[in-house]
Amino acid sequence: LTTVTKGEAASVTVDYSSSNDANNYAISSIELHRSRPSQWQVEVIHPGSSSGMVLGIIGKRKPASSFSYRDASSFGWCSGNSMVVAGSYQVGRVSWPGWEAGDKGIFTYSPSNASLSLRLVRGGGVREFSIGNCRMPDGAFIYCHFYKNGTALRFTRAA
Repeated sequence: LTTVTKGEAASVTVDYSSSNDANNYAISSIELHRSRPSQWQVEVIHPGSSSGMVLGIIGKRKPASSFSYRDASSFGWCSGNSMVVAGSYQVGRVSWPGWEAGDKGIFTYSPSNASLSLRLVRGGGVREFSIGNCRMPDGAFIYCHFYKNGTALRFTRAA
């Protein structure tokens, strides 16, 4: 069960719990801008497991299966030191450290550059990451994939 709760100041909290660890996802109902950059922020309350979460964008409102990260329109950063690029799971790329509790990620999707960038704020430090060639001809949506129980996130508009 994925519980989505609207909060104060245009925030949304997503909690994932299941009787067993199973693949699931949450996708925004509103499409990102097609002609100008979109920006949003995610606070990681609890990341679930070392590889059980992906945060990023996807080009479909309804992926073909619960293994949404395998969709060719899926792009994002995982809990472990891995990424998903066009549905391909990639380990150890560009020294991505993985998500930890307390992390804040500021995402920017630029349709004109076909890029997704991430500013990771962790413990007073800031690191920058990006994924190119994120072509979304049918539109893009904010997206998170879950695998482990206890994953909890807060989505807000970027400041």
